[in-house]
Amino acid sequence: MLEMQIVNNINEYLKNNGIPFSNETRMGIGIPDISCNIGTPYHLTLIDDYFLLSILEFVNKKHFTSLHEIKNEFLMTIKKVKHYVIELANMSFVKLKNDIVEAIMNIFSTKLGTVISIEAKIRDWKNAYLQAQRYLCFSDYSYIAMPRIYIKNIEKDSFIKSGIGIISVEDGKVEEVLPARKSDLCEFTLKYLITSKIMKNNTELKKSMIKYNIFSSLLVV
Repeated sequence: MLEMQIVNNINEYLKNNGIPFSNETRMGIGIPDISCNIGTPYHLTLIDDYFLLSILEFVNKKHFTSLHEIKNEFLMTIKKVKHYVIELANMSFVKLKNDIVEAIMNIFSTKLGTVISIEAKIRDWKNAYLQAQRYLCFSDYSYIAMPRIYIKNIEKDSFIKSGIGIISVEDGKVEEVLPARKSDLCEFTLKYLITSKIMKNNTELKKSMIKYNIFSSLLVV
């Protein structure tokens, strides 16, 4: 079995259960093979630009700020800062008057559903574990996925301690072997970012169609 077969089996599983997902989602600190979101509202305003979202967060915290203050905070040119702020103003998140930027909508308490990231490997569970650890910064739950035949070789103590789960894939069957524990390292801004990227890849899904599945214990948003 190839890693791509593991990924394809899980993709098919998620698709059959109506769970929005994306592959190889670049997050700067890691690129999960598979990321999915359960329960995010479909009216969520999608922002998949890290700096756009970070500037919005900065403005929300200050409530009132200036283009020059944003420039100094993010070490950008005024032209680039103004471009981002105008984009946020067009989305009705901020108001720009002269040099002053005012927050008019706060999205940083929005319910984002449950983000799950998965790293697929054939045998190298140690490398998969290290990668899955990085995903805890932007995911509620992080898993590794491997063929069942090789899972017996995994030293599970470190997984239990860190809360990383294990999924087996065998003959098209996807099964949770070790449940993941909810991450206390997950940052809202990064979670919003990956949620936006996942949902942009699933624009055809108009509503949740989730059936009974291996992630049923994680359906707490």
